[in-house]
Amino acid sequence: MDIRVPEVSDGVTKGTVIAVAVAAGDQVEADQTLLEMETDKAVVAIPAPSACTITEVRVAEGDEVAIGQVIMTAAAAGQEAKASTPGGETAPAKTPEPAPEELPAEPESPDEPESPAETAAPAAAAAPQADAVDLRTNRTGELVAPAAPSVRRLARDLGVDIYQVQGTGPAGRISEDDVRGFVREAMQRITGGGPRPAATGEFPGLHAQRPLPDFTRWGPVHTEPLPSIRRITADAMGYAWSTIPMVTQQDQADITDLEAFRKDSNRTAAPEAKLTMTAILLKVCAAALQAFPRFNSSLDLAHQELIFKDHVHIGVAVDTPNGLLVPVVRDADRKGIELLAGELNELAGRARQRKLTPAEMEGGTFTISNLGGIGGTSFNPIVYAPQVAILGVSRARNQPVWDGESFGPRLVMPLTLTYDHRVIDGADGARFLRWICAALEQPLNLVMKG
Repeated sequence: MDIRVPEVSDGVTKGTVIAVAVAAGDQVEADQTLLEMETDKAVVAIPAPSACTITEVRVAEGDEVAIGQVIMTAAAAGQEAKASTPGGETAPAKTPEPAPEELPAEPESPDEPESPAETAAPAAAAAPQADAVDLRTNRTGELVAPAAPSVRRLARDLGVDIYQVQGTGPAGRISEDDVRGFVREAMQRITGGGPRPAATGEFPGLHAQRPLPDFTRWGPVHTEPLPSIRRITADAMGYAWSTIPMVTQQDQADITDLEAFRKDSNRTAAPEAKLTMTAILLKVCAAALQAFPRFNSSLDLAHQELIFKDHVHIGVAVDTPNGLLVPVVRDADRKGIELLAGELNELAGRARQRKLTPAEMEGGTFTISNLGGIGGTSFNPIVYAPQVAILGVSRARNQPVWDGESFGPRLVMPLTLTYDHRVIDGADGARFLRWICAALEQPLNLVMKG
């Protein structure tokens, strides 16, 4: 039987194998981990569907696999994993030919006709290959367009740059449906009409890069593969930057009294429940989102609607050795600060160990990015679509503050709020950020204005 990559989360279409836990000939139990796959900023374990004996492993560490792809073959428990020969002897099962997606792609010029040798194959041999995937690729500089000549011809007829089309076939193969889908989504974004776009359909190819120069002309270079986290972050940030008109609002909060309270509370708190400024901000932002529900919404241009969420799930950017991860703290408006602190500490710890599941990084309605522990005076965070706002937090510093009679040292924390100007006006942005500052300076505002 074939063992395929199951659906691990909504919107996940592929991943990278980072560990293979079994080998050919191994007997495994149901739900035993076969391999680990990195996808959408999380590492997920692929389990055995039932008790069986592995007869072949078709992937290795570093391979990119798609949902539904065969990764292993196995014999059901109790069955022999060997095939009988005509003479009655047993022989190991013959290794099948590589799947189409495993064959190397060969470069081909976009307009170069097929050679006679390619078209003169015997009819008897051509028949079983009728449904085979054309794995020849089209290259220009560093760009690759894995598509058949007929698909490239269709793209030219429709005026589509084939290099900007994201393929959904094996090894990213581009089909005619991919080309038509690219045109359809492009027109929907231009006109704002048509059916509701799929949650994962974020205009494939929007961030296609132009060919790079040959850097070796100016000196030695070296390369390294782009990590999965960096690829996903680059795509998400590039999409947000190129589609959302952003405005960044700045303000400062006097947290002198709040910081004194936080330190006093942590003297007796358990290590896993110690309060951090981020945990306090979770509660403050949750209350602010209830007071200003427009900041807890998403814009649906296709239907000319604003989608207001009646739940408050806040993402928190976590710096890890592998890159930026954003676990989501759910129902932050319904939890106390101590509970939020414990939950956030636990999520951040698992994020650094790459043990978060995809579901734990989905569904955020607002995001907090706190760089205060690293330094810097201010920064402009980028809105994470389809959210409409994000709060940036920088390092607090003691500053002389005028109290009406004299200057005194106060601990002041810079805050920056970036928001989607299609949804939020400047005045509303200023009010929202000032509300957060006032709540940090005087926590009673949480109950007075909430």
